[in-house]
Amino acid sequence: MKVLLVLSILSFSLALCHAACFFNPLEKEANGVCTDLYDGTKHPIGSEWNTADCLQCWCRDNGMECCHRYGGVVSVEGCTAVVDPETCKYKFYKNDDPSKPCYD
Repeated sequence: MKVLLVLSILSFSLALCHAACFFNPLEKEANGVCTDLYDGTKHPIGSEWNTADCLQCWCRDNGMECCHRYGGVVSVEGCTAVVDPETCKYKFYKNDDPSKPCYD
């Protein structure tokens, strides 16, 4: 039952954020660094990093830009797509039994 709930929540959140990007402008007192909005780490201008939330981010002279590392509309008949937080790739589970993968 817990697996079904988790898969349902992840599927819903996946539907809301296909390949989304966002930009956060630097504050005046930033002193040439971007602060990661998720974990608070500091990154110098020109750097690039991956977050634990499957985002790829860049610190630019005017702010921080992040995009999802997975993307696109994913549809496999009879399956539900879920982003694996370890690999940041889609995994597919059967609609009629979310505990079973569509592909082994």
